Amino acid sequence: MTAAALSLRHLAFTGPNKSTAEIEFGAGLNVIYGASETGKSFILESIDFMLGGGEDLRDIPERVGYDRVWLGFESPEGKPYTLERAVVGGKYSLFEGLHKSIPADQTPIILNGKHNPQRNNNVSMFLLGLLGLSGKRIQKNARGETNSLSFRNLVHLCVVPEGDIQKRGSPIESGDYLTRTPEMSVFKLLVTGVDDSAVQAVDEDRTRVTSRTAKTEIINELISSYKDKLTSIVGEEDDVAELEDQLGRLEDTLEIEKTGLQQLEFEFREIAARRRSFRAAIDDADIRRGEIEELLARFDLLSQSYQSDLRRLAGLREAGSLLGALAPGRCPLCGALAEHQNPDDDSCDGNIEVVVAAADAEASKIQLLAKELGETVQQLNDEIASIEASKPGLEQQLTATDAELLRITPTLQGQRATYSEITEKRTSVTNALSLFQSISDLEERKAELEEDVSEPQAAPAQPASGLSESVLDLFSEQLRLLLKAWNFPETERVHFDRSSKDFVISGKPRGSRGKGMRAITHSAFNVALLEFTRDNDLPHPGFVVLDTPLLAYREPEHDEDDLSETDVRDHFYEYLSKHDDRQVIILENDTPSNAVRIRSQTTFFTKNEQLGRYGLFPRPAVKRT
Repeated sequence: MTAAALSLRHLAFTGPNKSTAEIEFGAGLNVIYGASETGKSFILESIDFMLGGGEDLRDIPERVGYDRVWLGFESPEGKPYTLERAVVGGKYSLFEGLHKSIPADQTPIILNGKHNPQRNNNVSMFLLGLLGLSGKRIQKNARGETNSLSFRNLVHLCVVPEGDIQKRGSPIESGDYLTRTPEMSVFKLLVTGVDDSAVQAVDEDRTRVTSRTAKTEIINELISSYKDKLTSIVGEEDDVAELEDQLGRLEDTLEIEKTGLQQLEFEFREIAARRRSFRAAIDDADIRRGEIEELLARFDLLSQSYQSDLRRLAGLREAGSLLGALAPGRCPLCGALAEHQNPDDDSCDGNIEVVVAAADAEASKIQLLAKELGETVQQLNDEIASIEASKPGLEQQLTATDAELLRITPTLQGQRATYSEITEKRTSVTNALSLFQSISDLEERKAELEEDVSEPQAAPAQPASGLSESVLDLFSEQLRLLLKAWNFPETERVHFDRSSKDFVISGKPRGSRGKGMRAITHSAFNVALLEFTRDNDLPHPGFVVLDTPLLAYREPEHDEDDLSETDVRDHFYEYLSKHDDRQVIILENDTPSNAVRIRSQTTFFTKNEQLGRYGLFPRPAVKRT
């Protein structure tokens, strides 16, 4: 018998007029490594999105223009399928075969994203059916009530993002207190093959659900959560008095910095205002000069017209004078003989004297206009001269204010940065003090509950989990052997701690180690679960996707969290590369060994078009202006 398992084959994004962005997956080990911001984590998010994830895909710039996501995979029998979904979410289209575009010869099966055990037209029931897990039930609370198993109940055990892989909590659980019971039931189902269909709900008074024990457990969870948040803010600092003293000093420093910042900003605004006034004066002068030059050009044409008119009138006067001096003869205008000429007759305008007088009058008027025009032109030229005389001074003042701004800007930016830094520090200290107070209040409440003996101890309502010590020992041994194969330090003994729902490795609780050690041991749990189900012919999604499992090589928290001087990484990859009957997809920043790099199923994201592959998506085209 071969245990049911799926195998991912490709993830692709398509869109109108866009090159297909795709990544292929093969059996066994797949490694995608390289620079940050190249789409590695987005691959994991997209796989989760295509496996029934309800949250929208992260809106990254590289995704713009792509409207469909395609996830190709094979069933346990090796039959290929492809799920297609819009990047904005919604329903799925299911096709037979592996596709990255809509096949012309198929009508897709439409699947809903939300799990519904009563119908098969949803992606959860389809995937569970391939694994032989449809119809399984899991316990949902301490009263023994059960729910239908959803494929989403399995996803956190096989698709592990960077934030979850380094968490302090158990790798069996997602971290939500309300889902602890169903998550343990899912783990039991995978390692035993037995679901909770036989569990009968306990009929009890609803008020007992919130008994003292349950309240204490919730308070413990809250205290643990608050302490984790507190550690992330102030490290191991636990002196409230010191924090309060620090807050007081920060308040005093912030007030001093605020005063200095206000003075600098006032000076900056005053200089900027003066600069704007100088800039406006220069611009106004340039505009006025342009207007004057345009007027002078027009006035020059008008002056030329006046001179032309004066020359014409002068010619007319000279002709009249010459005609007046000649002996009487034919009229030069109407041609009448002398004896027929009658100056008083309106039929002829040949009175030369009148014509000459009119020309003189017109010339006098034009000369007056030309004189006024000349005066106006002189005024405009004087104004240009004044503008040209004032402009160097304005430009010098503008340059001086530019220099003042250059001088004050770095100081102002530094003051603002300092103020922001102190403000953020004050906020952190305030938050830490608030968490201290919350923890203190919860601990007081917990003490009150523990001292309250008047309430009778409620009998445990939760039925037996079905996880026997023998199964847990077998799984713990599988995890120990895997860690040993990876050459992980101190792997003499591994056991499961029922109270924390986590593993203790050589006497050290897994969750109490640094984030690098938590990441590698969380990965070991996921791989061990994958192999345990395989070895015992138990169903499992069949693949594991791990984001940054080797964090201890890149960002260790302290010396005990640092694996950089060990060969764990080499043994990690060497071990995973030998097994191709189940699929492991590693997303990492660090460069693996050469033996891994030369594998056909290793992809290097370089963020460099000239070297290797740029990223999941092609580099966005740069718009040219």
